Amino acid sequence: MFVSACATTGRRVANSGAVANNARGYADSVVSESIAPGVQLHRLTKLAEPWRAVVLDIDLRSCVSLTAVKGASVAVGRATTSALLSGIDAAQRPIAAVNADFFLFAPPGVPVGPHIENGVLYSGPIDRAVFAMDSAGRPWIGRLRVTGMVRSARGDLPLQTWNRPDARTAGVVDARWGIPLDSTVAPTAWLLTPVTRSNPEPQYVATPLPPTRRAIVTGDTLLLVGMRATGNVATQLRAGDTVRVQRGIAPITPRTAVGGMPALLRDSVILGTVDSVSNAGFRGLNPRTAVGFAERGQRLLIAVIDGRQPGYSVGMSLRETADLFRALGATDAVNLDGGGSSAMVVRDARAPNGLRVVNKPSDATGERPVANALAVLQRCTAGR
Repeated sequence: MFVSACATTGRRVANSGAVANNARGYADSVVSESIAPGVQLHRLTKLAEPWRAVVLDIDLRSCVSLTAVKGASVAVGRATTSALLSGIDAAQRPIAAVNADFFLFAPPGVPVGPHIENGVLYSGPIDRAVFAMDSAGRPWIGRLRVTGMVRSARGDLPLQTWNRPDARTAGVVDARWGIPLDSTVAPTAWLLTPVTRSNPEPQYVATPLPPTRRAIVTGDTLLLVGMRATGNVATQLRAGDTVRVQRGIAPITPRTAVGGMPALLRDSVILGTVDSVSNAGFRGLNPRTAVGFAERGQRLLIAVIDGRQPGYSVGMSLRETADLFRALGATDAVNLDGGGSSAMVVRDARAPNGLRVVNKPSDATGERPVANALAVLQRCTAGR
């Protein structure tokens, strides 16, 4: 295991590597500085449009790791990227953070896609792109899905959601969801109280929950929800039945995951979704946050592009963002939440509160409270 001492934050670097060299062929000016061993910050400026971007260039062969940060014990809630970074225990040696997923206003602040933090799932996946890191610290971009089964003497019920309540599908909700459910989301609901905790299929006792009762799950209890279709196993359950529950995430088991939309690059090819997803306003010039990887997953690139500020930076379209990442050497990339949410913050002992916002957020209030963040830590991944 390689352990290195921290470099001086903010030190300008003369030789800033392949990413900076690539950027010099794409932008009018590139200013680079060392943030920590294996982590550089590049400031890119293009005068004609104009646009300005800040790029974290992370060598994953160094003692650097990524984590999703919610800043709370449940899926609900919002905080600024600065607050999320400052809330990380100093023992984790946080370096920097950017805003991550899009978020819902009802329930307030729940990430639209999955939030998996230190291997714990707060909100479950939907059919959208995901940026993830596996237990070996390898980056991955793709789509996650829930796997699992509720088994009883009356039959097996495949699970389709986990901490993503949907009246149309069978799923489980645990304490990390942290939000009461009403009858429109959980027309049929069963409280599953644990009686054994043996893995991989702990046992529970099923208790029907009246549709009029709002429920919030605590402790090890699960809530089995959805299942509007008649004739499924859940409608045949009886009070006191014992069930076994197995749940998981595929096709990888991520230690870290945040959602995004859309995927921008795959195998160095710009994907057609950059010209078709959502509406023209979303695809057009906007502030952007995105993440990608290069050098067969050994280097990570996280960019924040300022926008909506005429004369300073107008932002980028999705296609332009994909083109930027490809120009920097990325082979795969995904768009995260943007607009007024876009923010990048680094630790800086010289700053008044120890934090420095290195871009210029477009939100009128400055940093906008967001659902979650993607943080960089000066910490080795287990096994590396």
